[in-house]
Amino acid sequence: MYGIPHFGICSLQGLVIMKPIIAFIIPIILMSGCLSSGESTTIQEVVTEDIFDNHSHQFWNDNPMSMGNNSIITFNNSGNLYLNLELSAYFHEPISWEQGWVNYSLIYENETVWSVQSNNSVNDYTFGIGNMTGEITIQIRASGSHNATSPNPGDFFIAKTHFELIY
Repeated sequence: MYGIPHFGICSLQGLVIMKPIIAFIIPIILMSGCLSSGESTTIQEVVTEDIFDNHSHQFWNDNPMSMGNNSIITFNNSGNLYLNLELSAYFHEPISWEQGWVNYSLIYENETVWSVQSNNSVNDYTFGIGNMTGEITIQIRASGSHNATSPNPGDFFIAKTHFELIY
């Protein structure tokens, strides 16, 4: 009387009752992956237009000098524009005049939408314009010189730009 409790499952009568239940549950478990709604999921493909634009200049003159450049980048579609700019700049500090610099600006619809100025660094910048169409202008202005008595190279900048238009 004080032994293991008896719930009827171990008896022949309990086994007869459990057999149809197990026979019903096992096919449901095995087929549960097949019971989907039948709807297919569509993965939307992202279409991009990539443009790479590089500019650089090195000053070899002993006196200060400036340069400027405008480049127009035209896109064939409209969408969200993302820019990644790696701007490297080295401008020494002369005794007789101000240190040189480089200014990199983006102009869209005759308005400057982004600008950065540097004189001695290597930086990565990112910028985005939503719902952009048409063209964008890159405007680069720089001023620098070269000290002929210094072992360092003349002032310079390197601008590596990657535009990605997602539509």
